[in-house]
Parts: sequence; structure tokens; C-alpha cells
Amino acid sequence: MNIFDNLGEIYNEIDSTYESIVVQTHSRRHHRKEAEYYSKRQFNDQAYFLFMFTRLEDRVRNLSDQLIDDKVANLTDWKAKRTWDILSKRKDRIAFMDRVALLTEINQPDYNLIDRYYKQRNNIGHGGTFTIAIYIPTFIVDMNRLYRDLNR
Repeated sequence: MNIFDNLGEIYNEIDSTYESIVVQTHSRRHHRKEAEYYSKRQFNDQAYFLFMFTRLEDRVRNLSDQLIDDKVANLTDWKAKRTWDILSKRKDRIAFMDRVALLTEINQPDYNLIDRYYKQRNNIGHGGTFTIAIYIPTFIVDMNRLYRDLNR
């Protein structure tokens, strides 16, 4: 079991509890309590989304740093090596989506999916909410696959 599976189990437990309470409060016409737990579900979705995305961010950072270091260590032709050498000296300033571009092909499905999620991460991380529909169980599947496939 990996971090996404573990977090997914915990998320599902909490979300199921909140969902059950929302259904009960709705049927009893306790609208204030229903709204409160609906709001808690939204915050829970955002919290799990952010935490899981940070795991992918860490993976991207580590793999892109490793790629840069490998290129610097193994390329012998200075013309091929100079770009990687420059990147190596500025690793801490490489934007996240530029790092993703080192690991995936730009404007292809994986790149676009990460970009779409990254925009949501930034919006939530700066006090906003989801601007597109995010279904956390699907997000968990995506994170599992991306985390695994970026290793290739």
C-alpha cells in the first residue's frame, strides 16, 4: 500500500461519515446542520487534495533533480551538457510546471492533467476553492498512476 492508498482510505472514512450526516440532517430538515457538514466535506476534499498533490510535487522535484544531476554527470559533449549545467546551478528556481516538462511531454495527457490539478492546487493554496469539479476518488487514482509513471 502507498501513501495515496492510505490517504484514500482515511479520506473515504471521513467523507462517508460526513455524507451520512448530510443525508440524515437533510431528511430531518435540519438545514443549518446540513450546510455545516456539507461545508466540512468541501474543506475535507480540499485538504486531502492539497496534501496528496504535495506528494506528487515532491516526486516531480526529486525526479527532475535526479535527471539534471544525471545529465551533468554523464554528458561529455560540452554543447549538450551546458544547458543541464546551467539548470543544475538554478535547481531551486525551476518552476514546477517546467520540472514537469522535463519528465513528461508538453501538451500531452499527463502534462495537461498535472497542469489542471496544479492550477487547482494554487487556487486552494491561496485561499480559494475548486474552480472545476474534482472527484477525490478519481484524483487518488490519477495521483497513484502519475506517481508511478513519472518514475519511467
